[in-house]
Amino acid sequence: MIVKKFKSLVWMAGVGLFLCAGIGYLTYHQVARHTTEKLTLNVNQLGQKLDAQLMRYSKLPEVLARDPRLLRPLLQDMAIEPPSAPSAQQYQATSELLEQWGTILGADTIYLLNQSGTTLAASNWQQADSFVGHNYGYRPYFRDAIEGGKGQFFALGVRSNKRGYYFSSPVSHGKQIIGVLTIKVDLSLIEDIWQYEDLEYVIADPFGVIFYSSEPSWLYRALVPLTAQQKSQIFASRQYGNAPLAPLTAHRELAAFQQNSISQMTLPAQDHRASFVVASRDMAQAGMTIYGFSPITVAYRYVFQAIMMFALVYTLLCLAVISWWQTRKAQRALAQLNDRLEQLVIKRTNNLLESNQRLRETVKQYEHSQAELKQTQSELVQAAKLATLGELSASINHEINQPLAAMRTYTENSRKLLAKERYDAVASNLDEILHLNQSVAEIIARFKVFARKARGSDNRTVAADAIRAATTLLHNQLIKAGIILRVGELSPDIQVNADAVQFEQVLVNLLHNAIQALADAHQPQIGIRLQADDEYVEVRIWDNGPGMDEAQKQQIFTPFFTTKHDGLGLGLTISRRIIDSFSGTLTVTDHPEGGAEFVITLPRSTKDTA
Repeated sequence: MIVKKFKSLVWMAGVGLFLCAGIGYLTYHQVARHTTEKLTLNVNQLGQKLDAQLMRYSKLPEVLARDPRLLRPLLQDMAIEPPSAPSAQQYQATSELLEQWGTILGADTIYLLNQSGTTLAASNWQQADSFVGHNYGYRPYFRDAIEGGKGQFFALGVRSNKRGYYFSSPVSHGKQIIGVLTIKVDLSLIEDIWQYEDLEYVIADPFGVIFYSSEPSWLYRALVPLTAQQKSQIFASRQYGNAPLAPLTAHRELAAFQQNSISQMTLPAQDHRASFVVASRDMAQAGMTIYGFSPITVAYRYVFQAIMMFALVYTLLCLAVISWWQTRKAQRALAQLNDRLEQLVIKRTNNLLESNQRLRETVKQYEHSQAELKQTQSELVQAAKLATLGELSASINHEINQPLAAMRTYTENSRKLLAKERYDAVASNLDEILHLNQSVAEIIARFKVFARKARGSDNRTVAADAIRAATTLLHNQLIKAGIILRVGELSPDIQVNADAVQFEQVLVNLLHNAIQALADAHQPQIGIRLQADDEYVEVRIWDNGPGMDEAQKQQIFTPFFTTKHDGLGLGLTISRRIIDSFSGTLTVTDHPEGGAEFVITLPRSTKDTA
């Protein structure tokens, strides 16, 4: 009997141990799977947020590199023989422009490199670690951009010793690449968007070198051993300074490491290895991969709890009469636990799907907003043109009323001559009426051409024709105001790369502003001078009015700034944007004989005159 009871106890203990092992195995894999899914979700969320942050800066170098103000320092540097290292003051104006851009965009540093990789101007030109005068030709982002591509690269700053992500784009003059514009982004923003304190994360380059980590001891170490060629390439670009790049795992290749959901990692601070659940997100566009790590000890804790719970239930089943009820209750509790885990997984998956849907909707709204912005800009230009026509309405009315009054006089006279049977005189009057009718039609056609929207198909305009059209529109106003118009030689061979209607709109706006500025002037005069070289065409419009002080000249192109009591302050702003859209410039200066002088500079068309 005792032996039988002992055998029964041994059998129950054996069954209990077997069931405990099974429960531990199942719990371990269940918790590991849940931890992996949760970690994958968190890593993907970090990747999406980081993608969104970096996307803000990825297109900026390409856009800013088109600014014509960057050409002057690069062209001046190319003209220096022999080349010499620039000083911070040599291209101070360009550095100030880059500093202004950096403040607006929130970038760490924006700098301009010449063809050899030497920094000519930088937004940190006044700081102790200024990039001005230093050569970065060995950096991959410079080599990619100087060859005509877009550069992006992570590295430890040689001067600042600060980690950053670099975006670069070539600066072109015609078809020649003459420099590179680079934006450095401080990756400390990752600490602001990572919100999981119980998980570790790292960001590694394509070689597996960790350049950002929540675990300080992993920084600038490799996930797998690097080859001699890989180390040589990294040291040549000075990407991580003199870091030893020691491996953290025993895997020989990075692909093998990424295929394992659980890996052992070295903890240099504690001088031992620990197992982690691993999840990763490949950010191919940014050239890096995000890895998330969760200690496997969390799973051991759940396994221990599950085994202890089952052992307690099993013991109660063996010792109590109500073992069947207790067993059923334990199974129900375990099923509920599984249900909660599955529901949590479904909830996490649904949250991810909703996040993706919201992201697609955000992108769609952004594209819609961009289209509406372009349409609004086009309508604003047209509205400014119609506003100018509104201001010219009195002149239009006067030009049309004069021939209409003459036509009425000729008509009344013809009726009297017809009664007297003086048919020759009637015929002469009808000829005059026809001539006046053609004059009215030409006046209306002239303003109709000015009022129409830009064609956008042919951006080639004869500058002399546009100047004549603008002065013709304002001819009556000039005569009424008693203004002497001095127009220099207008060569018919000079063409500009600009739409005729929009170019004429700018000229009319500048001439109309000059007429208003001469309201109280003695012997008012307006001058127009056209001159050109092989690359650019310059149109100067001046008046002998009161001119502008320095404060007005600084703000004259600012939206809603005006010197008129009834003006909106948009005419000159729109005019400058029109000229900028054709890669030109619109500036204001003092005329030597008094008054203001506006200077329009546009690229000269290289095509033959039609």
